[in-house]
Amino acid sequence: MFSKTHKINGLPPTFSFLGMKNSLILWIFFLPLFKIAGQVPRIDHTRNYNRVYKDSLKTVAKRLLAEVERPSGDSKQLLKKMQVLNLLGTLYLEGDYKELDTSMAYNDRLFELAKQQDDKEMMIDALLRREVKYRRGHDYVRSLEISLEALKLCDALGGNCRKAWMIQQNLGLSFLHSSDNPKAEKYFKTALAQLESTPDDDRPLKLKHILGLYSMLSTLYQQWGKDKLVLEMFNRQLAVAQELNNKISLAGTYEEMGDYYNKIGRAGKALPLLSKAYALFEEVNHTRGIASVTNSLGESFLALKDYTKAQSYAEKALAMANQYNYASLKPFAYHTLTEAYDKLGNEMASLRAYRQEATLRDSLGIARRLVALADMRRAYEVDGARLEQQIALQTRTRNFLLVVVLLLSAIGIGLIFHSRTLRQKNYELARKKQEIEQAFLKGQTTERKRVASELHDNLGGLLSAAKLSLQILDPSQLDRHEREIYDNVVEMMIDACRQVRTLSHNMLPEDLEREGLLPVFDRLIYKLNSAGTTQFSLQTGGDLPARLTPEIEFNLYLIGFELCNNVLKHAKATKTFVTLQRQGNRVVLTVADNGKGIPTQRVEEGMGLQNIRQRTLDIRGTLSIESQPNGGTVIIINIPYEETRQFLASEVVTDN
Repeated sequence: MFSKTHKINGLPPTFSFLGMKNSLILWIFFLPLFKIAGQVPRIDHTRNYNRVYKDSLKTVAKRLLAEVERPSGDSKQLLKKMQVLNLLGTLYLEGDYKELDTSMAYNDRLFELAKQQDDKEMMIDALLRREVKYRRGHDYVRSLEISLEALKLCDALGGNCRKAWMIQQNLGLSFLHSSDNPKAEKYFKTALAQLESTPDDDRPLKLKHILGLYSMLSTLYQQWGKDKLVLEMFNRQLAVAQELNNKISLAGTYEEMGDYYNKIGRAGKALPLLSKAYALFEEVNHTRGIASVTNSLGESFLALKDYTKAQSYAEKALAMANQYNYASLKPFAYHTLTEAYDKLGNEMASLRAYRQEATLRDSLGIARRLVALADMRRAYEVDGARLEQQIALQTRTRNFLLVVVLLLSAIGIGLIFHSRTLRQKNYELARKKQEIEQAFLKGQTTERKRVASELHDNLGGLLSAAKLSLQILDPSQLDRHEREIYDNVVEMMIDACRQVRTLSHNMLPEDLEREGLLPVFDRLIYKLNSAGTTQFSLQTGGDLPARLTPEIEFNLYLIGFELCNNVLKHAKATKTFVTLQRQGNRVVLTVADNGKGIPTQRVEEGMGLQNIRQRTLDIRGTLSIESQPNGGTVIIINIPYEETRQFLASEVVTDN
């Protein structure tokens, strides 16, 4: 089938001598106006297929270029020169691309000048035309590289890039030609979204570009086999073409739809669409479009088994192809004639048409095979380059990973030696700490033994002697009042002796070091219950170990003793509960009574509480007090369990 690309971008329609003369007269009139105004004309894209119009534009552009070629440092003149070069590059690029080299000559000059002036928009325009050159030559790799280069410039412009959509469109075309349908769809849709969001400065031109993108999407979906989306794109094309109100665009859309229905075997649906396209092309005398649609109509009638009409339309299409040298249309016309002649019983004519078709297809096939070979060669070169890049990347990656592994190994070895050194130092510090704590505890123990001995031997002895001296006196010689005083003094002396004896024994029980904290605490509670009116009770448990460190046992005993002593002296309690147990990762000592409580303003007062706080801090513990007036007091000592464990040298891990 004769594609839309051929008919839209083909040779211009014929013009009468009178029409050419009138057009030239009009442009001779307008040339001085352009020269006076000094402005670069814009292309009227609704007249793209008018050769006289475009030739006149080329003449004006060349004259303007001659004017701005004169040396000058004026920035406005440089900008105007770039605009003229841009116009000439566009004019020689459009049409049938026979003047592609001329377009590239202007285009290269534009790119170099724009690069010198750092005009990124002009550089993008030049790159977009250069991309067309490589895409037409089937060099899709180079085409893709140029599109990506233009995309970088566009990103640098940010929101001021006017051609972002066209770059996305060209990327989509590159992937369409390489049959990467998902990526082609992605870039076409991105281009469409960007184009639709651009301002409507030139609404007809914008609609023309949108129509082209819908056509590319329909081609993509036909190649992809997504018929539902093909029809959706056709409907959108038709709506845009009707809004554009351009007969050639509308005719091209009808023909494209008709060709699709012929292709899928629905000639009855194709016939009215092709008839509309034929009428519109004939109205504007677009010979290439007329020739293409004529052959499509022949194919429709052939499918509908109206072989006489199929023959008539195919012969007319072949005559126009011969007249205007539409080489790519001839094989399709001969194919239709081969089938029509055969069905009409004209076997000789059918055979001649078939031979002509085969000859033309062979010549076209050779050209296509040469293009395919060129594509294969480029693909091979690209694959080879990619393979070399992958090998180089893998080598660099392997070397990098090797260096990383060596560095990590060195760091690991260093960390191992450092860890061994730290563990050895920690062991030494722990050993020295234990020695210091043991020495400190030994000093405290020695001092408390000395104080206990002094209390028992000296103060206890003096009190006992004083008590005996009092008891030698004869109380019967005293009057009643003096006798009462005597009895009180004797009773106080007996109580003082008992308290000194208890204090000397409890300051540091000899069996604490030998038996541990729990048995000594149990005996302390027993003594307290026998010495006063307060009833004490002791509860232990919670997986508490039998022995704790000497420091912990020593301080916990003194804290418990001081707390129980405070209850006896100040609380006026009838019951006191002492609890010593392990709770999770802590050892907890609790002393709770039902006495009168501690006034809030006096919580921090008193030597006893200060000593208890200090001893709690010495063993890395915490102290909390809860007290209510006449509601009793609860004092809780929390000690980390790890601090309570006996330190053993065997627990320190060393490397042999």
